[in-house]
Amino acid sequence: MRQLLNRLKMSAPNICSFANLGFGFAAGIAVINGRFDIAPWFIIVAMIFDAYDGKLARHFNAISKMGTELDSLCDVATFGVAPALLIGGIVSLQYPIAGWTLGFLFLTAAVYRLARFNVMQADGSDHREYTGLATTGAGGMVAALIILNTYLVDNFEVSKVVDWLPVITVILSALMVSKIRFPNTMDFADRQFKTPLHASILSGAVILFAWLPQVVPSLIFSGYIMAGFLGILKRRMHFRAVHKF
Repeated sequence: MRQLLNRLKMSAPNICSFANLGFGFAAGIAVINGRFDIAPWFIIVAMIFDAYDGKLARHFNAISKMGTELDSLCDVATFGVAPALLIGGIVSLQYPIAGWTLGFLFLTAAVYRLARFNVMQADGSDHREYTGLATTGAGGMVAALIILNTYLVDNFEVSKVVDWLPVITVILSALMVSKIRFPNTMDFADRQFKTPLHASILSGAVILFAWLPQVVPSLIFSGYIMAGFLGILKRRMHFRAVHKF
């Protein structure tokens, strides 16, 4: 029994990775069947499993090269291929060639971003920050905006988010391959969400999500992307303060 439990502990990170892959696959199938309403939700759910595969690996001391490669390959499918299909499927309804070209652009940027991340991890780069927008952030942003668009259409008969999707796709692709540093959200959470104040903020965010689940994801991902640019401003101000005297 103890041996079985140990095997389950060691396998837990990979199980999360495969769950991530499963939801990414489900998102792709949903796009193929024209279900643009549920496809982005599969991507959002996949993010939960992606967030905890590495955390479980560290907790159970089950870190391995196999697990690292598996995580990256699953991320390619879920946060590269699935959002690319979502972009291509929606934009191609009006502009077929442009839609799939944009989808391929997003996928190319996501694959490059993950390859660079793996190389930097092997070189022992700082795990508190990412160079370039993480594929989870970019793919999550695409999913969140599609969810927001569905909400606006259903409640206000407004469909402006999709109109901006081509421009947003180009921006997200550029951010993934950029050298802008973005915070590692899981590392930040481990360091910050341990006080009553931060726990209250997290609880408030959960309540807000329960109230407006179609709106909150886009706010979260927009805030995360803005954190990268605020980081640039913060570092420049620090540099000027250091070299002022």
